[in-house]
Amino acid sequence: MDRHILFVLLLAVFFLFTVVILAAMGQTRLDVYISVFTIEYLVLVEILRPRRRFMTSLGLDPVALGLVIIFGLIVTRKVLEILVR
Repeated sequence: MDRHILFVLLLAVFFLFTVVILAAMGQTRLDVYISVFTIEYLVLVEILRPRRRFMTSLGLDPVALGLVIIFGLIVTRKVLEILVR
């Protein structure tokens, strides 16, 4: 099976199970979903490494770079919430 197809199928399955599990736990915060999706995406990219035409100067594809930036903003916001309390 082509690695690109395998990557997309596994990512869809991981996202589906994540949504089902988090929804069953009653999780409604968007930042939790985005954080878990980011981790799953980056893990699959590292395992399967589908080739991308566009790479950033950091060696990440644009999707991964965007997800890492969003993940960093979420973590920063949570840390600031804890420090302000």
